[in-house]
Amino acid sequence: MELGICEYAYLPLRAGMSHRSEMVSQVLFGEVFEIVARHSDWTKIRLLHDNYTGWIETVTISAFVCENHEASYVNERYVVRDVPTMMIKNEKNQIFVPKGSLLPKSAFADRSFNIGNNNYYILSDMTERTETDIRRSIIREAENLIETPYLWGGRSQWGIDCSGFVQLVYRLSGLLMPRDASEQAKLGNTMSFISEAQPGDLAFFDNEEGNIVHVGIVYSPNEIIHASKKVRIDRIDHNGIYNDELKKYTHQLRVMKNVIGG
Repeated sequence: MELGICEYAYLPLRAGMSHRSEMVSQVLFGEVFEIVARHSDWTKIRLLHDNYTGWIETVTISAFVCENHEASYVNERYVVRDVPTMMIKNEKNQIFVPKGSLLPKSAFADRSFNIGNNNYYILSDMTERTETDIRRSIIREAENLIETPYLWGGRSQWGIDCSGFVQLVYRLSGLLMPRDASEQAKLGNTMSFISEAQPGDLAFFDNEEGNIVHVGIVYSPNEIIHASKKVRIDRIDHNGIYNDELKKYTHQLRVMKNVIGG
């Protein structure tokens, strides 16, 4: 298996081999991927942490060698939790990486690490996840992203979509999630009533065709935090999300899921 690693703050992951092609997601700093198919200018990749596929520019790929990556990759790497984290590359180039980026396990203690021939020194203070209550951690991380602008395919505090928001918040809380809302909805246990939901649970919403098109995180018994135009808190009931500013329901509730347990 040929692997690559992202050494940019993030890379657009596109549906096709063109800058005009839809950005379906983003590859964050430190994320490792399998190289599926190579062309002169574009390469198709599969992200190891969620199996998401798409195209990135070939010139952006750095080679990477990692043993036993499939089983231990995410758990053995440090998740960036500070905004923003600043590093110096090769003693001269400054780089900022977003929340959710992945660093080698040794980076937290040593403040430096290597990727191939490139050396990185971390200037920012870094914090480890000390919250043992996963639900409380999810809510705190979600609150820290409030006002983040909406960006289709985005996965960072510089722009994020609804499922990217859920995936990032859960990663920061130590839990792996698929990339798309439709895949996230397949996980966990279904709740029969909205009153059963706890902070940190997920609510999924569908369109007229019955397809899952939106997801958010339960914030309180009658509130949801989600990415719609921006990361925001709105009211929720058995009908769906009610936007007080627009004075109407904006999303139709399909199902509530507990993917945390307990």
